[in-house]
Amino acid sequence: MVMARDSLTLLSIQEISRETGLEESVLRFYESEYGAELPDKILRGDVLSFPVAAVEVFRQLHARRMATSVPQSKIAAAGSFARVIAVTSGKGGVGKTNLALNLAIELQQLGKLCLVLDADMGMANVHLLAGVNPTLSLMAVLNDQVAMADIIVEGPAGIGLIPGGSGLVALADASRPERLKLVRALEEVELAAEIILVDTGAGMGVGVRDFLVAADDVLFVLTPDITSLADSYGLLKALHQERDFGGRPVYSVVNMVHSLTEAADVAQRFADCAQRFLGQEVENLGYIMKDATVGGATARRTPYTIFRPQARVSINTRNVAKAILKREQPEIRLSSSFGRFLERLQGKL
Repeated sequence: MVMARDSLTLLSIQEISRETGLEESVLRFYESEYGAELPDKILRGDVLSFPVAAVEVFRQLHARRMATSVPQSKIAAAGSFARVIAVTSGKGGVGKTNLALNLAIELQQLGKLCLVLDADMGMANVHLLAGVNPTLSLMAVLNDQVAMADIIVEGPAGIGLIPGGSGLVALADASRPERLKLVRALEEVELAAEIILVDTGAGMGVGVRDFLVAADDVLFVLTPDITSLADSYGLLKALHQERDFGGRPVYSVVNMVHSLTEAADVAQRFADCAQRFLGQEVENLGYIMKDATVGGATARRTPYTIFRPQARVSINTRNVAKAILKREQPEIRLSSSFGRFLERLQGKL
């Protein structure tokens, strides 16, 4: 039961989240995008809080946002498939998941309907960074409890999130009918978005390589750490041993750098090794400066591009998103990435 409140009542963002049923990260996005339409915050102690009137304004903003979203039926009717971008790294701890999530948000704000597929087996945590609490994962699809559309949850800025978790672990160990069923469900999702970012697991496991071979584009997340370069090169080398990988665009983003010189050096070393030993061109799409904003946003379960849109890490991520859009290939949307994944599984089973 909602308590009666007068016009002097002040509410925290957490209280407004409970009142409206909207995730805190979604509210913070609306605050950053439509701040001029919200009532002015009032200082209570040492914290700025919202007057109670903000509850109804947030509800109206959300209703307006949903009304202007691109209908999924419109995209499906176009008969084109999503561009699937696999975000990967040779090792953990390079900020891959955070980058995938925030890139999706920036791409969405640039006008593309985006989904994030959490394909990190055993370490699925995109939902934690996004500030959402899904009740279902791919396991529910595998068990015929729900359809794929039922597990997609709305994330910050209106992006869609496909929670992974145990469903993707099961994909590696499931029977043939179960594995094919899950991939067919993923194939259907390609008609409900324009871009799907796949947050793969780190390392060179077969599950990771399957997603990378199936994707339209592969984006390596590097850091100045020498082990990051070595492990990413090892993964790229392993991909070149897969018969279906040839001709795939490969890109890099250098994360957690302290200077432009450092970023350029890391990107060039990776590209030189790939070209010299594998004959693979790797195009660098940009860099992400090391920024304390990331830690602050993570602690609040809010994507950093929403937490502080004008922080340098957010601006860097926006520039990478723009670089991705400049490299669109319309012809790839005529075929299904997960359809190729399905063929790959059928060939192995």
